Amino acid sequence: MTSSAILYGADARMAAAVRPLLEPCGWAVHATSDAAEAVARLDDTVALLMLDARAAGAAALLADIRARPHPAASVPVLQWGGAGLPAMGAPAPDDGAALAAAIAHVTGALSDHALRRMPHSPFYRLVRLLGTEDAVAMIDRFAGTMRAALAAPVITPDLAHRLAGIAGAIGYPDLGRAWGAAEHGGAHAIARAMAASHATLAAIERGDVARYRDLGA
Repeated sequence: MTSSAILYGADARMAAAVRPLLEPCGWAVHATSDAAEAVARLDDTVALLMLDARAAGAAALLADIRARPHPAASVPVLQWGGAGLPAMGAPAPDDGAALAAAIAHVTGALSDHALRRMPHSPFYRLVRLLGTEDAVAMIDRFAGTMRAALAAPVITPDLAHRLAGIAGAIGYPDLGRAWGAAEHGGAHAIARAMAASHATLAAIERGDVARYRDLGA
């Protein structure tokens, strides 16, 4: 499964501008002027909906999508062409580099499409739900909490319980389970949870998340 984008409208320039940006990164791009087809294509792979603000039925399509259950309701939206409607999302610039940056701002780094194989990507899930800036801020707070806990002189059962809950809520189920085991598992379980935490922090600091942090700067 890879990321996909739905382009709604009859303006061929929209697809001509977007396809060269997304398809080389492994995205599937579906262009249509049929609202029913656009709705039918909504699934967990859809990471972007671009609406031609001038297209007939664009506002109704967006209202329909926003009224649906998640994940459809939370699909990031950009509008193409004209001022459109405020509810349609941010306008998409015509310049290629600026357009790529605008898309990445709401979807995360375009080349990270492989990260979007949910549920394996807590970062993409947060970007999708919160937007880049808030997702990066939440990850940074999580990392700070984890560093402070690892520096604590004693890992108490209460602290292990709290770390298990935070890790699970953010989107690290394996780390959450490790800390859950550490709550009552003794020194060896705590050591395993601490090792898992250090590995997670290393991924946050040096891995793909650095690109998300750059996008939010």
